[in-house]
Amino acid sequence: MALFVSLCAALLALSGCESGTLIGQRQTCQSSGGLLAEERATCSGGVDAVRGSPGLVIVDTDGELDGTYRLEATLSVGEGETEAHVTAADGERVGGTVSPDEPLRISADVEVDDDEEEVIAELKVAGKEATGLRYEASLTPPG
Repeated sequence: MALFVSLCAALLALSGCESGTLIGQRQTCQSSGGLLAEERATCSGGVDAVRGSPGLVIVDTDGELDGTYRLEATLSVGEGETEAHVTAADGERVGGTVSPDEPLRISADVEVDDDEEEVIAELKVAGKEATGLRYEASLTPPG
């Protein structure tokens, strides 16, 4: 068991990944469109508490979308502060700081497909934890 834990820690260190915890996560998503209408997805949700540096799925397309889409997202927190970033289609990290006084708005073109059907916000909490995180996010065709 100790060898397994050591290997996991080594892999995380090599990949540059950090870990964290999401407590009390909930999300509601809708996808629409199809043959005659533009495809789009909208999600809203929240997390009671965030610790460390977890990834938070802010849009889950459930395999319904494929290609480049415009992400419009707003994140807010009740207490604490966290950094939040998404990876844009061009590989750039887009985001900033979320605090109780300053919600964060993220606008970026992102790629989604059958393999990458989620848009993930990478979080990094300043201090022990951030509480009352809420978000709304939508994917629409760019243009």
